[in-house]
Amino acid sequence: MRNYDFLTKKEARTADGGVLKIFISYSTKDLDKIKPVLNQLSAIKEIRIFFADATINPGDLVSQTIINNIRNSDVFILFYSESAVKSNYVQQEIGVARSNNKIIIPILLDSNKPTGMLEGINYLNFYDPSKQQAEMSRLYNFIVQSVQSKKKNQILTVLGLLGLGYLLTRGGEDEYEDGY
Repeated sequence: MRNYDFLTKKEARTADGGVLKIFISYSTKDLDKIKPVLNQLSAIKEIRIFFADATINPGDLVSQTIINNIRNSDVFILFYSESAVKSNYVQQEIGVARSNNKIIIPILLDSNKPTGMLEGINYLNFYDPSKQQAEMSRLYNFIVQSVQSKKKNQILTVLGLLGLGYLLTRGGEDEYEDGY
C-alpha cells in the first residue's frame, strides 16, 4: 500500500493560484511619490501587493507580518530614497529579502543610488522625469511577464503531478494484474 501526500484544507485555501506576490518596501515619508506607481501596478491582473499601510491589520504583529510577507513574496520592490536609506525598517526588510534570495527591484525616488547589499542590482530611475515613463513601462512589462511565467510554471507543475499520479496508480494496477 502506498502513502500519498495531499494538500491540507489550509494549504489548499492559501495556495496562490499563480498570483504573483509583490512586497513593497518604502519609507512612509515617500508615500506621495509612490502611490501613483502603486495605482498603476494594481491595475495588473493576478498580482497581490503587500503594502504595509494598506495591508497590515489592527492587532497584527507588525514585524512578523512583514517578515512573513517578504518570505512569501515573489518580487521585492524597494522605493529607494534618502528617507529609505535612513529607515531602520527598510534596511531590515532589505536584509530579509536578500537572505531569502528575492528578486529585488530598487526604484530611485531621488539622486541616491543603491549601495551596500543593493550594489550591482539593476534599478529603475523614477527620479529623472525624462526616464520615468520608460522605466514605468519596464517595470510593468517585467511584472506582467513574471505573472505569465508563474502561471505557466504552475500549469506545468500540475500537469507533472497529474502525470505522476497516473503513473503511480497505473503502477499499482500493473502489480495486481501481474500478481493475480
